Amino acid sequence: MLFATACGAGGDEKKKNGLAAGDYTVVREDDVTNSIVVNGNISPARTMNLTTPLQTEVENVAVAAGDRVAVDQFLLDMNSTAAEAQLAQQQQQQANAQADAVQAAEAAQAQLNAVRDQINRGTYPAIAQAQSAVNQAQAAYDAAVAGQGAVAMDASVNQIKRFIGDISSGGAPHPAPQPVPVPVPVPVPSPEQQQLIQQRIVEQEQAAQAQQQVATQLSVAQAEAALREAYAQLDVARTQAAQERDQLKRQAESAWRQAEMASNATGDGALEYQVQSATVYAPMGGLVTSVDVKEGDVPQGKLLTIVDDSRLLIRTQVREVDMPNIKTGNRVTFTSTATGPKEFAGRVSWISPVGAPGEGDQQANASVMFPVDIEVTGDKEGLLLGGSTRAEIITEQTPDSLSVPLDAVYDDAGTNKVLVLSTDEGDKRGTVEERTVETGTANEVDVAVTGGDLKQGDIVINWPDQYRDKLGDTVAVADPNFNPDEVAQARASSAPAPTTSAQNKG
Repeated sequence: MLFATACGAGGDEKKKNGLAAGDYTVVREDDVTNSIVVNGNISPARTMNLTTPLQTEVENVAVAAGDRVAVDQFLLDMNSTAAEAQLAQQQQQQANAQADAVQAAEAAQAQLNAVRDQINRGTYPAIAQAQSAVNQAQAAYDAAVAGQGAVAMDASVNQIKRFIGDISSGGAPHPAPQPVPVPVPVPVPSPEQQQLIQQRIVEQEQAAQAQQQVATQLSVAQAEAALREAYAQLDVARTQAAQERDQLKRQAESAWRQAEMASNATGDGALEYQVQSATVYAPMGGLVTSVDVKEGDVPQGKLLTIVDDSRLLIRTQVREVDMPNIKTGNRVTFTSTATGPKEFAGRVSWISPVGAPGEGDQQANASVMFPVDIEVTGDKEGLLLGGSTRAEIITEQTPDSLSVPLDAVYDDAGTNKVLVLSTDEGDKRGTVEERTVETGTANEVDVAVTGGDLKQGDIVINWPDQYRDKLGDTVAVADPNFNPDEVAQARASSAPAPTTSAQNKG
């Protein structure tokens, strides 16, 4: 926070003998800021606590608190003999399970291939048996169809022979056998008999054919039915073979999946993690702030802590009443106890939206505080982790403006004004005059003048209420430490530089 240049410490009463020390300010150009002052501690931007689940002895510790480490640098290791033995046993069991699963899958595949080959070649037992039955039924059917004509012809010839015999004997029934007589000449049939014989032959042939056709048709129908039944049984056999093939296919696919799962099985990774975590490397570069184990110890979780101090933060708290005035990105200046008056720079990087009661005699009376992080920017030389700081959060700023005491500005019918002592160069006496001003950023002490009639080097009266009745009067500066040269220097710094010109002669 930059204050206006005030001379001395003022009083509250009108000075009859002139402006005393503290009654006036020589106006100069300055940065006027409004800020919130907080206390905090320096912390690293990132902290990493290294832990282990192993309950085994620490064999080697390679770092100590205060050491700087790089990424992947060896830090310590622990005894991993037991975990390695368990891991080897687990891996052997997994290898055996993989071999068994592959063998079962290969057996299922071989059985499937055999059934497929039998089906394709027609040697599948049920199909082969059904096909043999079809072949037999087909042969029987073919024989029935082919034998129909031959049987009819034989029946016709035999019938004709009987008819001829009947006619020759006059149609009488054959007598009982007699002793063979002496052969007599066969009589020649008469034309009428021959005609009758021919007619009877035709009638008998037609009757015989009709009877034979009925018998033959019945035999062919039976053969055809048997053939159809054989084909139906062949379809059933083929369906059963396909079902068995599909079932074996599913079994083989399932066996191969089991084999693949067994091949990919690696356990839950716990043993691998234990073996790997027995040797600890730095996960990031930084500073070792603590080592919590030594050689021979059995860790109880935490091993050591590493912080990244390439970025530093000031962790602080802000009062609830100040929260509306700050925002992320606000500029910060701070000092630390370790570095004395040296000033450092930073910016507000994080503001917590959740508050917590601050310290107080009673919880109900404690003010609510909100955590705030300030990132250190620029120089960090000399800053110590954990060190205490006093920081000023700049919430408002008017740079390169004229600065006057806040009490020196008064309102006159809605217009901001100040009183000045108008003096000539080198004089300690002057006239009390009124000047109009426009103001900007203000804090508890100063206010920025951004416009109006005020200039650098003007002598502003700090307590205008005591001198407003002296407008136009001549007043002296009674402060023995007043130096007119300082006024002249301030006025000169605001005056434009003189211009020079060169003229060529010749």
